Amino acid sequence: MSFTAEIIEELKKLGFNEYQAKIYTALVGLGVATASEISQASGVPPNKVYSVIDSLKKKGLVLAQESDTSTNRYRPRSPDSVMKDMRNDYEQAFKKTEDKLFALYERSKKTFIPEMWILRGSQAVFSKIKEMVMDANEDVYIGIDSPFDLHLYGIDQVLNEASGHLKSIKILTGEDGIDNPNEVNVLKALSKFTQVRISENFHAIWVIIDSKEILQGTYAQLEGGIELGIMATWSDNQSFAELWERFSETIWVKAKSIKDVKLPK
Repeated sequence: MSFTAEIIEELKKLGFNEYQAKIYTALVGLGVATASEISQASGVPPNKVYSVIDSLKKKGLVLAQESDTSTNRYRPRSPDSVMKDMRNDYEQAFKKTEDKLFALYERSKKTFIPEMWILRGSQAVFSKIKEMVMDANEDVYIGIDSPFDLHLYGIDQVLNEASGHLKSIKILTGEDGIDNPNEVNVLKALSKFTQVRISENFHAIWVIIDSKEILQGTYAQLEGGIELGIMATWSDNQSFAELWERFSETIWVKAKSIKDVKLPK
C-alpha cells in the first residue's frame, strides 16, 4: 500500500468517506488547485468533485477562492489544525459517551440478578479470563495448572499492563505446571510483576476478580486420558466469589514461592 493510500485509509477511520479522504489528501499535496486538478490528482470522477468539495467546505476542511471571471481554486485547511480540532472533538465525544454509558450501566446493574454461565472451549474460557482481568480494579487471583496457556492467549501481557494499577495479582499453579521449560519461562516472566506460588496436586482453573466475580474450570478428560477441552462456569455472585477466595487462600498459604521450588532447566 502506498503512502498516500495509507493516509486515505486512516482518514476513513476518522469519519471521512472515500472521496473526501482522497480529495483532502490530494489537496494537502497540491497546496492550491482547481477542481480539474483535484480530480486528476485524487482519482475522484470530475462529476463528483464539486459535491465532495462542498461537503469538505461545510466541515471547514477546504477553503475556496471563488471568482466570477476565472476558475475557482481551492486549498486545504492546515492538517495540523484539522487534526487538533478532530482530536478535541473525539475526546469530548468519547468522554461524554463514556460518562453517560457508565451512568446508564450503573442504573441497570441495580436490576441485575447474579447469574452463572457455562463456557465451553479454550477460546471462550480464556477470552473471558482476559476480559475479567481487564475489568479488574483491585485484585486478580488466578489458579491454573497449565501456566503456558496464560501466554498462549495473551493474558500474561494483559496482566503486565494491569499490574500498574492493581493492588495485588496472585498466580497459583501445581507441580505439573512447572514440568517443562516453556511453562517455567512463563512463570518466571510473570513473577517479575505478580506473586507466583507452586502447590502440590493442583488440577484446576479459577480466576477471582475483586472478590466479586469467579470463573472455575477444568481440563475435561474421558477415561483413558482423552482430552475433551476446557469447560468453565462464570458467576458474578459476590458471596460465591468470596467463599471460593477464602478456600483458595488456604491453598495459597501452604504453597511454595517460585524462588523456593527447584525448577527444571
